[in-house]
Amino acid sequence: MKKMTLIALAWVLLIAVPAQAAETFPDLSMTAKMSPAHMKYLSVTGSEFKISDIKADFVLLEVYSMYCPICQRDAPKMNTLYQELAKTGQDKQIKVLGVAAGNTPYEVEFYRKKFKVEYPLVEDPDYVQHKAVGEVGTPAFYLLDLREGRLLILFSQIGEIEDVDEFVKIVVETTEK
Repeated sequence: MKKMTLIALAWVLLIAVPAQAAETFPDLSMTAKMSPAHMKYLSVTGSEFKISDIKADFVLLEVYSMYCPICQRDAPKMNTLYQELAKTGQDKQIKVLGVAAGNTPYEVEFYRKKFKVEYPLVEDPDYVQHKAVGEVGTPAFYLLDLREGRLLILFSQIGEIEDVDEFVKIVVETTEK
């Protein structure tokens, strides 16, 4: 009986605690050598832009490095995610963007070609963006909500995508809430 009372009390306290505000993400300023198709996909003009300039409701941001073996293993999974969003038409509201921590434009292009990456990748040779996000390990993923004029983190994960189908499901379901 005591156990049931404690469980009920814990449940009431849990419900009574106000929900915490979503954490905000820094509005990274980026300079990138992107194709016209990638600029159009992100709806940005020129090679300098901020995340908040991207015309979408959500951005799935991947922090990666071409030298990271886990990132290399995840590249096909990210390609699948990008293609699934395009297949279902969700690529209009959810944009995918990769930030290459410590990588030069040459290294970004090498990675893009080697792994056949279709979504936009931006270089971060001096680790400016990487430092702004807390020098996270790679790969790191952030699902950002851009709808309210600030960047809210809806979901984040550091480390390998274990199951791409489950990861796609999490991204899609999180944006539907």
